[in-house]
Order: sequence, then C-alpha cells, then structure tokens
Amino acid sequence: MTLNVSAYAFCEARLEFNRTDLKDPLMTKYWAAVIVAEPIADEKLAKFGGFDFSDKSDENGDRLLARLEYFLRQHRSKDALSDENGMNVAEASVRSYLGANGVKVSKLDGLDDYWTAATTLWPDLIETKPRIKDIYTLRFQLDRIPRKQRPKIAKANLARLPVAWNAREAA
Repeated sequence: MTLNVSAYAFCEARLEFNRTDLKDPLMTKYWAAVIVAEPIADEKLAKFGGFDFSDKSDENGDRLLARLEYFLRQHRSKDALSDENGMNVAEASVRSYLGANGVKVSKLDGLDDYWTAATTLWPDLIETKPRIKDIYTLRFQLDRIPRKQRPKIAKANLARLPVAWNAREAA
C-alpha cells in the first residue's frame, strides 16, 4: 500500500525530491510530515506556529501535513529554507549545475531564469510545464540527468542561450 499525500502538493514534491519511499509499510503521514519539516529551521516553524510533533498519530500527521503545506505555500516566494546568505541548498545546487555547464549565473534574475537556462541547455530532459515550478522540482530534474551526459548535451545547446548568460561567449 502506498501512502497518499497527493492532497499536499508542496509536501509531496518535497517527499519526491528526498526520494522518500511512500510504499514502505512503516511510512505514515506523521513521518512524512517529519521528513518535510526536517530541513526547515526550527525558528521559522516556531514563528509560524501550530506544529505539535509530540503526537505521532495519523490524525496529527494529517494536521501537520496540512500546516506544512500552508507554510510552504506562504513561504514559497521568500523560500522557507534559505540560509544566512538568502540561498537554499537546492538553489545553490541549481546554480552549480548551470555554472559548471557554461551559464553566467550572476546574470540570472531568479527562478524563471533558472528554468529558462535549464530548459535551453537540456531541452529534452527538463520538463517545461511541471506540476509545481519551483527550485526543488528543477533540482530534482537536473539530478536525474546522467552525470556524464550533462556537459555533452549542455555544450551542444550553449549557443542557444542569450549572450549575456553564456559565460563562454562573454569571455
């Protein structure tokens, strides 16, 4: 039996990003909520309020997933997981993928530019209209591209990038 968390799209995306096995018979909604909440700073959860992880029941797991879903929706633009530099692990990873493959990441102005650059470099491997278009979904898709194929495909498509974004053209 598979744990169904489809009612919580942002939580489901986080669980998918973490490669959580929802078919595991020991996986409950409570543990799914713990996995979703784990990378979020305790101070941010406390400030948002309404999280009680002491009750491990499925009913509480439902409540926690609902609150986390609301939290993630509210903090989507501010990025709930940002570090002291304002960049989270997923964003840093995406910037690394792009920078290592010839993109001048300092010229990118945010999420839409990251998606545009990624879909330009790997047009057949990055889904252009995902269910949720966030940094975590983009990183997940970049992670799925085999490591040895990434630079070969990117190099072939580098000329399709705007000149300002192309680190090799600017040099």
